[in-house]
Amino acid sequence: MAESVPAFVRGLFRGAIHDEVLFPYPAPLDTRDPGEARVVSRLLRELRRIQGDLIDSAAFDATETIPEPVISAFADAGLLALTIPREYGGVGLSSTGYARVFSAISAADASLAVLVGVHCGLGSKAIALFGTPEQKSRYLPLLARGDTLAAYALTEPETGSDAQNIQTQATRSADGTHWILSGRKLWIGNGQRAGVIATFAQTIVERRGERVTRPTAFIIRPDMPGFRVVGTVHKLGIRGSTQAELAYENLQVPADHVLGEVGKGFSVAVHVLNAGRLTLAAGCASGSKHFIGEMARYASQRVQFGHPLADFEITQRKLAEAASDAYAADAMVGALCAQADRRDADWSVEAACAKVFASEALWRIADDMVQLAGGRGFVQPYPFERHLRDSRINRIFEGANEVLRLFIALNGIQGPAARLKEVSAALRRPLSNFGVVSGYMTSRVTSLLGATPHIDAELHPSLAEHRRYFESHVAQLAVEADRAITKHRRAITDRQLVLERLANMAIELYATAAVIARTQRLIEVQGLENSERERALCDLFCVLAGRRFRAQRQALAGREDPVDETRRSIAAAIRAAAGYYVDDPVLQDGAR
Repeated sequence: MAESVPAFVRGLFRGAIHDEVLFPYPAPLDTRDPGEARVVSRLLRELRRIQGDLIDSAAFDATETIPEPVISAFADAGLLALTIPREYGGVGLSSTGYARVFSAISAADASLAVLVGVHCGLGSKAIALFGTPEQKSRYLPLLARGDTLAAYALTEPETGSDAQNIQTQATRSADGTHWILSGRKLWIGNGQRAGVIATFAQTIVERRGERVTRPTAFIIRPDMPGFRVVGTVHKLGIRGSTQAELAYENLQVPADHVLGEVGKGFSVAVHVLNAGRLTLAAGCASGSKHFIGEMARYASQRVQFGHPLADFEITQRKLAEAASDAYAADAMVGALCAQADRRDADWSVEAACAKVFASEALWRIADDMVQLAGGRGFVQPYPFERHLRDSRINRIFEGANEVLRLFIALNGIQGPAARLKEVSAALRRPLSNFGVVSGYMTSRVTSLLGATPHIDAELHPSLAEHRRYFESHVAQLAVEADRAITKHRRAITDRQLVLERLANMAIELYATAAVIARTQRLIEVQGLENSERERALCDLFCVLAGRRFRAQRQALAGREDPVDETRRSIAAAIRAAAGYYVDDPVLQDGAR
């Protein structure tokens, strides 16, 4: 069954460009929904006011907590009600509105972004999406008011965020009045202070006449018998936020606190995390722009060898490439927000692409900021080392980037692989050992109806060369995807280096298409001359993305096969030796 709105990235793997997804680039929220835009502007003003009075990121980091007055101020301003529907006392923002406010919170303080993201984007969101009317009426108003915080407890010590294989068990009581949960949860944001928690446990259900275990989602509270906070953890970054370990020791949960359907908790988990990737990408894009401002100010003020650092070409390269990456991340987020606000769109792969790209761009920019600042980048009270520490988690949050790359590639090759039955069968459960993202794999094949190998939208002549290279690269991705499927057949699901390269190519193409689309819109709105700076960012990004794309294509064309085999051989030797295996070069017995 074809999707109402085609999945853009999936189409690229077959050489199909669904340019109607990105072209024309979405109009600003001010145009699409002026009423919501006014609400967002009000929330941003409230955030700036709180930021000036109460937000002290260095203190949050040092004390490893966000003080209650800050949380109360957020609640009073409506910043804890962002995703909660208006009928339950919330603000009821669209995906676009929420992403815009969340991006501003991320720039203000990374730990606050985690607190709000868990409360609004995970815990409250799960109830808003899957709760019964009674559950929503009971819990969403108090979460909207900030009477308590929400949490989302999926991750476990042994299985991580693999919702299919969690170890926590839930059994129904003999009289059917409640469920009894036993297990542990780890790294749970807001876990030690939340009053409402969406969590998951395995339940026995009947499927096709057999009794099997399937995850079920539940709403739990800390006042339920058998709930215990084991403790909190000390972290590298985002120290103001708190991540707790929770123990369910025969936790008694009323029967009416099942969230969604019994045995359908996996759907709850993946839908909530998918939305989380969009807001995480928005936060990373905003953080990148904030760091670029700090880089520019520092480079202009810091004098070395008689010149400001900004005068040196190496510094200029860092600034320019950081800005082009931020421009691309912004373009992806803007396009993705509009997709997310359409109920008939499947944007899970695009969300993964944006999350991977934006989180890695933020990390590079934060690292360049530390390098630019030299010794000041490594010490307090300068904020640069904290920025670096805070940035690192984004490559792990909401699905590690390595796993998301597998998800992107395996989704993409479903269409080209449909002609080979054994490959199609292997793709049905390709990520069974790679966590919650496996749930996004779908048997649906994106329709090619209306797609062509070209961007058919009208573009300004200044973008013609970028269009030509993009179309050529899309064709090359299709060739390499088909070649990989034919070469490895059903073993393709295990060839992670191949899948990683295909994913990298797709990410670059999605970013490039978003950049071209946004630049075209800016030219139309601002005029060619007034868009000169944006066109420069577009030019630089498209050139650099094209170079990265070609490097991945050349690796897939066979040049890396012997190198990959050497990598596997060395890894096997390290594993056998339980570490590095070469003797010390100075003292033969020096390491013994």
